Amino acid sequence: MDENRKGSDGSLDDEPSPVTFSTFGQWIGTLDWGQVARHCLFALVVGVAGAAGSIVLCLVVDAADRFALSHRFVLFALPVLGVLGLLLYKALKIPAHESTDDVVRTFRENRPVSAKLAPGILAGTALTVLGGGSVGKEAGALQMGASLGELVSRPFGLRALHRESRARLNGYAAACGMASCFSALFFSPLGATMFVLELSRFDRTVVHRLPTMLVGAFVGCAIARAAGIGDVIPAVAVPEVSVELLGGCVLVGLACGVAGTAFSWGIKGAKRFLRSRVGNPYLAVFAGGALFAALVFAFGWFGYMGTGDALMGRALAGDVAGWDFAVKLLLTVVALGFGFKGGEIMPMFCIGSLLGCALGAALGLDAPLLAAVGLVGFFSAASRCPLAAFLIGCEVFGWLAAPYLAVTVAVAFLCGADAGIYGHGAFRGIVRLKNERRS
Repeated sequence: MDENRKGSDGSLDDEPSPVTFSTFGQWIGTLDWGQVARHCLFALVVGVAGAAGSIVLCLVVDAADRFALSHRFVLFALPVLGVLGLLLYKALKIPAHESTDDVVRTFRENRPVSAKLAPGILAGTALTVLGGGSVGKEAGALQMGASLGELVSRPFGLRALHRESRARLNGYAAACGMASCFSALFFSPLGATMFVLELSRFDRTVVHRLPTMLVGAFVGCAIARAAGIGDVIPAVAVPEVSVELLGGCVLVGLACGVAGTAFSWGIKGAKRFLRSRVGNPYLAVFAGGALFAALVFAFGWFGYMGTGDALMGRALAGDVAGWDFAVKLLLTVVALGFGFKGGEIMPMFCIGSLLGCALGAALGLDAPLLAAVGLVGFFSAASRCPLAAFLIGCEVFGWLAAPYLAVTVAVAFLCGADAGIYGHGAFRGIVRLKNERRS
């Protein structure tokens, strides 16, 4: 355990002991009001930075996506574009294998995130999508947000709010940036903040700055919404709660638990295999690009290229069925497993919505609704962040959908293996936090 994160009393917390009414005055007296002001200003600035990062990401990657879908020949340039992305990382002195999981681990361990990661992941994601690779930009937003949060925090000289604490706040600054940028992308401040909390496994350094994260997330969301630039997920009509539809949600949750586990294991397994057997990341990404192009060309899967926004829109309209979700899952595993830069969250949303819609059509139930719950259910199973999945679903599809979303998210989370794409589930973090408080 990092000794620098201990408070003056030697505890792992970076704040004084739990506050009671009798000690409230003493607790207030230990506050460094200069730092309080700096944290408040930082929350506003990081919200603006997160919104700016999200808007730039959307403009660049969406343009690349449109070009790839309208000029199919670029598919055959995918292997070279993948290599160019890695060469860019090398030029920026970023590890070739750097992923969202690595960035999450960095801020969990309270280490600083490189400021160079923001332009690196932006350009890397754009290059992958330009070649038709099945990746998204949401995880790119997380990485950009972490990088921007760390960069923005430097002039503020942020320290703990209490004078006697000497805790380092690198992870906290990155977490605020992630929440702001992700919130701006999806217009989902509550879900984005909870997502970062779950990714941090409720680390105390992050949890104790929840107000700052919320301010940054709401500021980022407000700016992006005013600009009208972000990933807008189509709404669906939400019928009254019925036993039949709740039963359908249970089935969708079961399917999402299995498919989400396969998705996570597929990507992680491919990465482990290539690192141990191939070693050379340039060779691996070139081979992955060639395999991806061969699959798409041989089977005519051109509609499954790119971020998957259009496919997800069709699913939420009830316009897809069959094994579309399996095709998108396979292509995404190939792209991310072989080392292409880009995000996994929009593909997760797309796969889940396709799976839910297919089950809805097969069962004769409300296909658009089951596509919506499948979207969050698959995300819950694959990310192991159920609370964030539920809140994102409520903010996107409306709070009237909460009963359906809760059932699907819970079943998908419980039926998925506790080894998602970002590691073990969030509830392990809650158990760890309780154990630390007892010690």
